[in-house]
Amino acid sequence: MARFILALALAAAAQAGAHRDWAAAPAIVEIDTREDVYAIGDAHADYDRLVKLLVAAKILGKTPATPSEPRWTAGRSVVVFTGDMIDKGPHALKVLELIHRLEIAAPSSGGRVVVLMGNHEAEFLAGTSPAKSKEFRAELASVGWNASKVAACEGDLGRWLCSLAFGARVNGWFFSHAGNTAGRTLPKLSADLEAGVEKDGFRTPELIGDNSLLEARLGKNPWIEKGPGRDAQALLAADAAALGVQHIVEGHQPAKLDFADGVVREAGEMFQRYGLLFLIDTGMSVGVGDSHGAALHIRGDEAVAICPSGQETVIWDRGEHARIGRAAPCK
Repeated sequence: MARFILALALAAAAQAGAHRDWAAAPAIVEIDTREDVYAIGDAHADYDRLVKLLVAAKILGKTPATPSEPRWTAGRSVVVFTGDMIDKGPHALKVLELIHRLEIAAPSSGGRVVVLMGNHEAEFLAGTSPAKSKEFRAELASVGWNASKVAACEGDLGRWLCSLAFGARVNGWFFSHAGNTAGRTLPKLSADLEAGVEKDGFRTPELIGDNSLLEARLGKNPWIEKGPGRDAQALLAADAAALGVQHIVEGHQPAKLDFADGVVREAGEMFQRYGLLFLIDTGMSVGVGDSHGAALHIRGDEAVAICPSGQETVIWDRGEHARIGRAAPCK
């Protein structure tokens, strides 16, 4: 039975709707580091594939016997999970426990794990789309947990989910689930997210609106839309500049994507455009099936896609100025 031993046990209850301490749990995490940075897209409750990927990326030293016993081997690196850890696959609780355990273990080696909220987590907490989180709700019920209480931020699992950040700036890279910052600066974006959650909770359009940071689909984004005077590269560069970064990394979008200029990103590919936009959701879950997953490894002046097999593909190099970089879906 999947269960959260110690830190994520639901025995301890919290007051539902408690005010979020934004200093302790900021909307946007900011980190400056000289170490390597990794990003992992949508795991969608596929514990086995996630573990294989983390071992291949040398974030885990070996396959843990249980999710409560991970061995962090990424040293002082920063690892960002870009959300959608639940639903579609069979083992959301094991995925959540593993990620949370890594979050606890990393600092002892000088490393850090940043866990971001995806639209599936936000919509589960908001309670607006029960059908979208039906697998997670069913899994909670199967172990005797009350999904409504978890969604109301009760218990350690609920509190942890409710405290997740919505975005992260690590050096010159900005990470979020769906990427759409609407041209705002980091302070403005953070203030708007805080205000939205304070006013409407996780139902705020800032999180789950059609063009929000966690929900926007790239097909609706001005980076891709056709139209007079549109320049996708310039628009991307402007959004990045407003954030004070050079690169925008997002999950959320595993499927085939047709860009306005005719470029096609195939389903399951880790993909970048102009060195500005990095798409890292490769549809790893058995519930999606586009690939077996890939990790983005940012090391120095290059970004590399790592397959569970250990195969590596450089998708961006600062010196080459490639307009397109892609890694075939990992099988």
